[in-house]
Amino acid sequence: MDISHWAVGPDGPAWPVNTEGEKERAVLLRHTFDSPAEADMTISLLAAYGVPCFPYYDGEGMTGKVISGFSGYGVSLYVPESMHDEAANLLKAEIVDDQEDNKED
Repeated sequence: MDISHWAVGPDGPAWPVNTEGEKERAVLLRHTFDSPAEADMTISLLAAYGVPCFPYYDGEGMTGKVISGFSGYGVSLYVPESMHDEAANLLKAEIVDDQEDNKED
């Protein structure tokens, strides 16, 4: 699979470059169901922590996305190779409710 022509939206974090000034290699973070509740929220969460991420639709997935609004094949989420571990840890992190902490003070 050649994914050399990819981009992150204008409001997203910048994709890192290597010492030669070329965009860093993209690696698969996870394959997931293509829905706003899954893929889009994951991309937004990572962007909030400065990790760029882009979706890649396998097979004929992009056609399904255009016709029905989602891909029946799911979506693969890619991140920069140097940020893969950070992204994986963010997705595994436990949610902390700050409001409960403030009530105890």
